[in-house]
Order: sequence, then structure tokens, then C-alpha cells
Amino acid sequence: MTQATPTPAQPAGLDFPLVRRTGYLLNKAGSILMEDAERVLMAQGMRLRYFYVLAALDGDLSLSQQDLSRLLHLDPTTMVALIDEMEQAGHVERRRNPSDRRRYILSLTGDGREALERAGSAVDAVEQDFLSAVPEKDRERLRALLGDLLADRWPRVIACE
Repeated sequence: MTQATPTPAQPAGLDFPLVRRTGYLLNKAGSILMEDAERVLMAQGMRLRYFYVLAALDGDLSLSQQDLSRLLHLDPTTMVALIDEMEQAGHVERRRNPSDRRRYILSLTGDGREALERAGSAVDAVEQDFLSAVPEKDRERLRALLGDLLADRWPRVIACE
């Protein structure tokens, strides 16, 4: 039996059909990257989902707990507990939504921005290391391609803002 010529998606010695599945490779790469990011964030006393909430709130969108729950695919009850924790830590504040008094708009505090900056630097280093074998122009292309794949898949509230 002849060995298939290795490609970037099929390293030498890995001649099985699974490595030809794009979905599997995306999932595997994402899992490894998230595990590495979780490890460096844990050293700062932060979990990955906490970081993602900080990062999601670092923008111009007015997001509620429900919006974040949909965006991050977290159970609403889990999201409430996470926001409670973040509010106690002084990283996030809740404000009543003036157009719907039943909802809260979330925003980062100054301490939250500082925590995001520290955590973001650590996650950037992990991503840089993980992607080091890929030339920078290809990394940009990868981000663009992933953006294209996800363009119509964001929660409605995010896509419409």
C-alpha cells in the first residue's frame, strides 16, 4: 500500500479519512486553541467564557444578558450567574435599557477594560504561537474566510446592530 503524499491538512503518518474532513479539522484546531487560551487565562484567575464576555462588551453594541447568551451559546441561567460574578468583581455594570425597562444593558467598567487588556494580551500570545506556522497573509485570509462562513450565522440582534 502506498502512502498518500502529506499535505498541510494531512501530516505524515496520518493517513485516515477523518483528517480530510474540514469540519473535524476546524473543530480540532478550535479545541486546541481554546484549551491553550483557557490555560493562560486560568493563570490570571479567569475562565475563557469570562474573557469572551469582556471581549464582547468591548465595542459599540448595546448588549443585554440575553444577547450575550445567544452570542456565546451559554444557557441564560449560566449567563446571569456569570454577569453577577463579573459585576461583583467590578468588571461589568448593568444599566436599565431605556427602551425596555425589563432588560439591562451591560457595559465594561474601567477595571473591566484593564482586565480585558491583560487577558487579551495573553490570548493574543496564545493565538500568535498557535498560528506561527501560518504566514501572516494567510492568517488574515483565514480570518476573512471564517468571517464569510459565519456572516449569516450570528444571532439576529448582533447582525442587525
